Amino acid sequence: MKPGMILTTSVLATVAAVFLLVAIQHLHIRTWGEDHVLPVTATKAPDELSDENLVDVLNSMHLTTPIARVEWKQSILKLDLKVIGTGTSYSEIYANMAAIAELSFRSLDNVEQVLLRVMAEDEWLHKQHLLLAADIRRNEWPMEAIDSLRNWNSPALSDELKAWFHIMETELWRKQFEMLNQG
Repeated sequence: MKPGMILTTSVLATVAAVFLLVAIQHLHIRTWGEDHVLPVTATKAPDELSDENLVDVLNSMHLTTPIARVEWKQSILKLDLKVIGTGTSYSEIYANMAAIAELSFRSLDNVEQVLLRVMAEDEWLHKQHLLLAADIRRNEWPMEAIDSLRNWNSPALSDELKAWFHIMETELWRKQFEMLNQG
């Protein structure tokens, strides 16, 4: 091979390699978004709740207490959580309440009020009994109240949390959780 031919081949190979590397880098930036890499499964919660996305939004919370009933009407979200048997703890219920409040008031713009009931279902008689109710309203409590509720470590809530979230406990709640914890 002639020396000129070797030089020309080397230059062409180098130029081709540079173009290929630039193309790969450009493809990488377009695909991965530079430093803003997100997993494929990451989804942003919608800004507003609607009849069309209600099931998907509520399902995204992964509550440990099942939802028995839900209604969405004119910026008011009504939810019933169903407790079956004695396997559900008060801390689990409080964590689920906090998750609902967090989604409703931190992620969604159009929820003004959440009416939440925690219902016990009698497996034998198929009757429901109210354990706890909350009327949570936007801007009536400090944002750290959600974390306080999520991390509360006693069946008896503080008067502050009860007032902020308008929580009412029934006698059945006290028998099931508060008195059980004392004895």
